[in-house]
Amino acid sequence: MATTPQIWHSRNRGLLERIVAGLRALDHPAGCKTQNPMRGYAHAHQVMAVHAHHRCPRYVLAVRYTQQARP
Repeated sequence: MATTPQIWHSRNRGLLERIVAGLRALDHPAGCKTQNPMRGYAHAHQVMAVHAHHRCPRYVLAVRYTQQARP
């Protein structure tokens, strides 16, 4: 996320700060609805970190995976 404003090559810092704030505030509905399997224990922890604040079904899937992988 931090490199995104550099890629846009804009010098309007206020505009870029508003865009970044808006992107951070977005929910991730597409990521929450996916049913792709976990690719490993580390991936499950990354998914949990992303979805922990709203406890969506993707978070529950990751928790279940970690519990089965290392009881």
